[in-house]
Amino acid sequence: MSLELLAPARNADQGILALKCGADAVYMGASRFGARQAAGCDLADFERLAREARLWGAKVYATLNTILYDAELEDARRLAWDLSGAGVDALIIQDMAYLELDLPPLPLHASTQAACDSPEKVAFLAGQGLTRAILARELSLAEIRAIHAASDIELEGFVYGALCVGESGQCYLSGAICDRSGNRGECAQPCRAPWNLVEPGGRVLMRDAHLLSIKDLDLSDHLEELAEAGLTSFKIEGRLKDADYVKNVVSHLRRRLDAVLDRRPEWARASLGRSTHAFAPDPAKTFQRGHSTYRLQGERQPMGNPGTGKHLGEFVGTVRSIQADRLVLDRKAELHPGDGLAFVDGAEAAGTVVNAVEGSQVFVQDPSRIRPGSRLHRNMDLHWLRALRGAKVERRIPVTASLAFTEGAVTLRLEDEAGFGAEARAEGEFGPARDPGAAARAIREALERMGDSPFALAGLEAETRFVPVSRLNALRREATAALEELRRAPRPRQAPRPASAPAPLPATDLDLTWNVANRAARAFYERAGGRVLEPAAELQPDLRGRVVMTTRHCLRYELGWCAIHPNAEPWKEMAEPEGPLFLENGPTRLECRFDCARCRMELILRDPA
Repeated sequence: MSLELLAPARNADQGILALKCGADAVYMGASRFGARQAAGCDLADFERLAREARLWGAKVYATLNTILYDAELEDARRLAWDLSGAGVDALIIQDMAYLELDLPPLPLHASTQAACDSPEKVAFLAGQGLTRAILARELSLAEIRAIHAASDIELEGFVYGALCVGESGQCYLSGAICDRSGNRGECAQPCRAPWNLVEPGGRVLMRDAHLLSIKDLDLSDHLEELAEAGLTSFKIEGRLKDADYVKNVVSHLRRRLDAVLDRRPEWARASLGRSTHAFAPDPAKTFQRGHSTYRLQGERQPMGNPGTGKHLGEFVGTVRSIQADRLVLDRKAELHPGDGLAFVDGAEAAGTVVNAVEGSQVFVQDPSRIRPGSRLHRNMDLHWLRALRGAKVERRIPVTASLAFTEGAVTLRLEDEAGFGAEARAEGEFGPARDPGAAARAIREALERMGDSPFALAGLEAETRFVPVSRLNALRREATAALEELRRAPRPRQAPRPASAPAPLPATDLDLTWNVANRAARAFYERAGGRVLEPAAELQPDLRGRVVMTTRHCLRYELGWCAIHPNAEPWKEMAEPEGPLFLENGPTRLECRFDCARCRMELILRDPA
């Protein structure tokens, strides 16, 4: 079984960086129809990234994971063919309309937006010819095992990064209140905004709190368990993140996954080469909203971040007193001049910069919004960030070299661990060496100097003759250049999975949560035995009275009111009011409905109070 580390790329440069840091595959958004509209890339980016990926035996996946309208079907089909021509290895889709189109012979991966959240749904997708299912983020190990047992489809799962609070593909909040649909790649993230928690009589229980913003995911300590459960692709979220995040997080996950592979020789890496990082990766140093394992073990844990929906960083201390620009903390300040500080001021995250540090005293540029009792976090460690940006990252493929002599010539052959080989030949008479030991050392030293090539010498077979170092260097340069070009050249890709005896559609009557927005998707589901009762939410005139989000994040649990799952650390000590609870932000009013049998919270769009 091969295990794949899958990295995000906002553009080709970040994708190439991710590959050098050790990614086995990269996913990147196409110019249209991707679920992160702000991170779309043109065909030239895909061509450049695919050429780099082939060098390492890695893969490039293109996201086409929005729902489509009728007028877009032909454009989507053409784009799929263009991406195939650019060298991508698979297409990530949400809309089943693609299965009704004339597509290039590439594997199709079902996006997490396709609600890959049950054995029945994933088995259905496998039967329709999908090669891979990208699982819902909120699944437990037990649920992943059950899905793996139900079908032989490849399973991919998120192991690091931001979490959508709503169930993937079935969140309509942004579209309903901001006219920016998440299923169309335009999510405005109202879940990260401050809300008021209000009881039926209008009394505000919590004001300007980030009630729907949850922590980020970090499963880096659980990769082996996930592989045992059936996951083969470990995905990092972050197509809108910067290069610092990509370099840091990919390097961190690469080290963790390599440690698993070293313990489990029956599992293999999905690409070639080994990366070395001249810095210490630390996920706490780049963008994160606090880390959690979410529902991995099947139990509830506090997930809320009511203070802010933004990155605060590492906690460094609480302010005891303030005098001008001098802050006195409750502990020694492990800070340096130039570090960034973040804190919560009301409903907002604010920040300033460190000027000087003396023990527990911190001198800052702007103390105007800091108060005694403010909790300070370091959201930028300047020394570490400089080290990260200046650190060299190398990835090299082990090669064996053989130096063979024939009459009037010497030939150097390099061969990598995948069986790719290239040769370089030099004419001349190369006689026995006067000092065989010195000649052998000279040959090895010359061939070990791989320079800026992506290769590293792992083995050498050579008859000991005298070859001038200049000739050895020329042979090495020619052979490495030829092998690199051979590895970068286009070659056959994985074929799509043929449709098999299809598993039944998990439901017969399909409501708006099936996201049917075009005639091709309707035809697909009707052919599978479904009856489309209504179109997708994006085509509905009004969603008032409808569930616009279903989530496993529960306010009753976070406030300590859940009798099934006690919470020892509630946000706030207060008695649970009678009647329904509401979330309000400006004119928007959402009723909270608690489905305790399924351990879900639903948000229903209501008229303003």
